[in-house]
Amino acid sequence: MIVERLNALSVLPFDPVKLATHCRVDGAGGQAEVTDHGKVAAAELEQVAQLALFNQTIRVTLDGWTRGATLALPVAPMLDPMSAVVTVDGQNFDGFAVVTGKRPTLRLTSSLPACDVIVIEYLAGFGDALADLPSDLVHAVMDQACAYYDARGIGDGKSNGMSPHMARTVAHYRRVAV
Repeated sequence: MIVERLNALSVLPFDPVKLATHCRVDGAGGQAEVTDHGKVAAAELEQVAQLALFNQTIRVTLDGWTRGATLALPVAPMLDPMSAVVTVDGQNFDGFAVVTGKRPTLRLTSSLPACDVIVIEYLAGFGDALADLPSDLVHAVMDQACAYYDARGIGDGKSNGMSPHMARTVAHYRRVAV
């Protein structure tokens, strides 16, 4: 399975001034530094929690359908079921139903033809603006940015480097794999 994130927005998932205050940083130089830490924290949250904070197109390429009639989509949330497009060896395929939300899934409603490549594209994300994001995710990004800022250059090599709040929030959103 190959997962690509296309056309991600360049909107910050936090208010830079609030982030600087949260991290107890004064001055434009400090604000710029914690803003950079915030961008890294947001990217880490998206990767580890398997989320798209802001709307972006996700492309999943498969060498064949997995076992069973359902396929869990790798990046959540999916709010618009009409955004899902499936192609089988380059031909549109509409024999599927979509389960939206925090755990998006495609369910086959007809049999798939024999194929080599399946491409699924869908829109994932909470919206296009900072106000669309759940507050726990915004706070987790800010908390992680402060942890990066406070621990610049040090590391014990034993921990995953996540702030406790970020770890709890990621666990809440991440899909459990078996």
